[in-house]
Parts: sequence; structure tokens; C-alpha cells
Amino acid sequence: MIFYDPSIVLTSNHIFWPIKAEIQNKYTLYNYIKDAKTYYPNFDIWYFTNVLPSLKDGTKKIITSCDDNNLRGLAILKYNEKKLCHLSVMPPYKNKGYGIKLFKQSFMELETEKPFLTVSEEKLVEFKRIFEYFRFELTDVIDGYYRKGKKEYFYNQI
Repeated sequence: MIFYDPSIVLTSNHIFWPIKAEIQNKYTLYNYIKDAKTYYPNFDIWYFTNVLPSLKDGTKKIITSCDDNNLRGLAILKYNEKKLCHLSVMPPYKNKGYGIKLFKQSFMELETEKPFLTVSEEKLVEFKRIFEYFRFELTDVIDGYYRKGKKEYFYNQI
């Protein structure tokens, strides 16, 4: 069973409330997650040319979690694939249960407890426990999918 967590804010299009004014802007929000470029070289291009337009047409959604007007974490969801495209918890909030709450809220939004997602080999150790907790199924491992010589792990792929 999936439980609703009222501390997670479901965003609508580009409105990010009740978080601080400086992170209400969807372009500014990118600054919180831009380090993903380390593992996904075209992350910035994907965010600005794919995610932002998809927020307008409703095919993607960004869920934010806030605490005392600060961003705790966020998830980027893609509805037609039931895909969890990106999930980040900000450093001060890591290992405090906020990642699990974001996962659960993503499950509700995507209407599945087994969303499709991928993770880089370097980040696998960070996510492995949570994947085991939710009993995600490793469905594929592809070498060089995003970066030459680096593996990408696929979960819950149909």
C-alpha cells in the first residue's frame, strides 16, 4: 500500500510553492540538480529542452519536498513510461528518510510501486539499499549507455 506524505509538495506546471522565492523558478531549480551532469553528460540539454516543455504539456512533473522553506529534495516523473527520471535529496537532508518519502510520493503520482528507472554505476551504491527496500527488479545492465566505459543499471523495465 502507498501512503500519502503531506510534507511532499506536488507541483503544478512550473509553480513551486511553498518553497523560497529563489527556488520557485524552474530555471533556478536546475542549479540544485546540475551535478547530475557528472553522470549524464547531456543532463542540462535534457532538462531545458525536454523536461521544461514537458511540464507545460503535462507529460512530466516535478515533485518537490520542502522543510522550513528549504528544498529537501525533488523527483522528475514521466507519466507515459511510468518512469522516475531523476530523484535528488539535498545534502543536509540525506539519510533522514526524505528519499523514501519522495519515492513513495512518486509511486502515487505514477500509479505504480515499480517505476522504471536507471542509475549509473557510481550512484548504484547510494541507491542499492532503497532499491532493495522497495524490491525493485534489476532488468538490464548496459555498458556505455550514457558514458563510454560506464555501466547504467535498469530497474523495473517492462
